[in-house]
Amino acid sequence: MRTIKMTMFFMLAVFLTPLINTAQEFSATMDFENAEANVAVVSNYVNAVQNGDVETMVAQLADDAKIYGLSGGPANVMNPSQLSEYYKESFATSKHSIDPNTSYAPIKVTGGINEGEWVMVWTTDTISSKKTGQEIAIPAQVTCVVEDGKIAMMAHYYDQLNVMTSMGYTLQPPAE
Repeated sequence: MRTIKMTMFFMLAVFLTPLINTAQEFSATMDFENAEANVAVVSNYVNAVQNGDVETMVAQLADDAKIYGLSGGPANVMNPSQLSEYYKESFATSKHSIDPNTSYAPIKVTGGINEGEWVMVWTTDTISSKKTGQEIAIPAQVTCVVEDGKIAMMAHYYDQLNVMTSMGYTLQPPAE
């Protein structure tokens, strides 16, 4: 009797496996209805950074947007109000020059944990100190989720060590 039950359980598992696997299917495409509009929203944000226009930057964000990676690493998160203060301080001391060859890639993911409409951005933001004229080129990749015509999430990925060493900070090995 035990063998029959185990065989039936095994057969049931074999027959249900395709159902379980297809329940988590997902697809991704760059050709979707909101693709151009989503790129326009993110492009408006990037152009506002170039122009030092905090008001236009924040206007592209959802009220509850989460912005990662600008202050202290990818684990730190800002809301639109904090982002506004961050950039007001930055624009007071620095000018941002965004690479004119900035690339945008809209992607729509259906299913899975990454479901949504995304825009990926690859650029270089050259920051110039208004006081000293020192320039720091920061190659960056920015990932945005766009919902209802607004940026709901933005994650910045860039070489923070390059920025810090360009500002004169040094690394020291740990004490033994």
